[in-house]
Amino acid sequence: MREERFSVRQLAAVGLLSALVFVFSWVQIPIGDVARIHLGNVFCALSGLLFGPLVGGLASGFGSMLFDFTNPAYIAESWITFLTKFFIGFLAGWIACRGPRRTLRRDAVGAAVGSAAYVVLYLLKSFIVMYLVEGQALGAVQVQLVTKGVTSTINGVLAVVASVALVRAIRPSLERAGVLGLGHAH
Repeated sequence: MREERFSVRQLAAVGLLSALVFVFSWVQIPIGDVARIHLGNVFCALSGLLFGPLVGGLASGFGSMLFDFTNPAYIAESWITFLTKFFIGFLAGWIACRGPRRTLRRDAVGAAVGSAAYVVLYLLKSFIVMYLVEGQALGAVQVQLVTKGVTSTINGVLAVVASVALVRAIRPSLERAGVLGLGHAH
């Protein structure tokens, strides 16, 4: 018998979690014209913590990319958003799902590493686009990067705290219902 690489249940999980990432990306506080504090990253990390690296990464990437499709200013870079946000869910899931038991420590470290990787990738992308592609003055780029860095770090801390609290609250029910175990490949 041939082993399925990606099941219908995993596909359904990606779809549902992508929708949650998309919806909660709208729960936001804009910071000027260059940044925002939002809840989308919470669900990026939660996706990986619950369903592992593949489902978590895909849900993070697709949900965030779909959010970019709603704003003409973001559409051109939506593929970059897919790649950078993918790492939140992927790394959170990869670290949290290593080993036979889920632990608070692995959940927190996974969410933190995924969030930190995103912040670094986002700031690198922003620097490349603003300075090298658009040709903005270095001083202006630095000011924008500070704002983006502060808000992205706030989003990251929020993602770690909230996703770990949520996974602790809902994982037992999902395990009892037999929903988990969809993407915990090591």
